[in-house]
Amino acid sequence: MTTTVKVSVDGRYKTKVKVTFATGYIEEVVIEGNYEGSPNPFNEHSFIFSLTPVIFEVSEGEAI
Repeated sequence: MTTTVKVSVDGRYKTKVKVTFATGYIEEVVIEGNYEGSPNPFNEHSFIFSLTPVIFEVSEGEAI
């Protein structure tokens, strides 16, 4: 069984997400909103993991 967590950002904002998996692997992603010219036009990122403990750190959104 797996779990999916989606983080979405709207408008001209961006946020940083850091996920620490139980194995010690760390994934860091910057997610930008869906404004014209955005490098991430879908304005979201999905994190998929199995039943191991994970820690999510999501920063407060900041204007672009």
